[in-house]
Amino acid sequence: MLDPATRSSIRGAVELLLGRRDALSAFDLSVDGFWHSFRAMLLALPFAAINAAVQHGMLLADSIVDNGSDAAFIAAQLTDYVVDWVAMPALLALFASQLGITRGYVAYIVVCNWARLVLSVPLAAIALLLGFGFLAIEMAQLLLLAILGVGIFYNYRIIRWTLGKGAGFAAALIAADLVLSIVLSQVIDRLFGL
Repeated sequence: MLDPATRSSIRGAVELLLGRRDALSAFDLSVDGFWHSFRAMLLALPFAAINAAVQHGMLLADSIVDNGSDAAFIAAQLTDYVVDWVAMPALLALFASQLGITRGYVAYIVVCNWARLVLSVPLAAIALLLGFGFLAIEMAQLLLLAILGVGIFYNYRIIRWTLGKGAGFAAALIAADLVLSIVLSQVIDRLFGL
């Protein structure tokens, strides 16, 4: 069973997705709330595992990887998952003062962590439908693109509401986060020989 703070944060993340700014009050924006928000990483892990399993199955079916690389694939996916959750918060913590986001940093990370959990659910649902053959790859790609668009707008809204920054800053931070994720994922894949 989820503790009350976790339930409140998940509810707040869903309400923020729906455009309710007052949902920020559902989050614990203290330092304790900051560390508690990384629980979202554990709660999102099963959804990420579903995505990884479907992706690996498709790679095997397309003969892009062989069965001998299962352990490397799992290790790379797990490493990428953890690094992706902590890299941007760590980087922003280092440069918070220079970026002028010191006051809103904790709130931003807290809300982003819970938002990532909320967005992981439809991604896993699409992967399951694709994996079981209920969804064509073209439709899955279209739905994933739509979720990416929603995620970008969601992140934009979170930046504006928690950091109080303008559109240019929000766009730059979103772009930096996407680029960092892609680069780190590629580096991790190479490290594991994928």
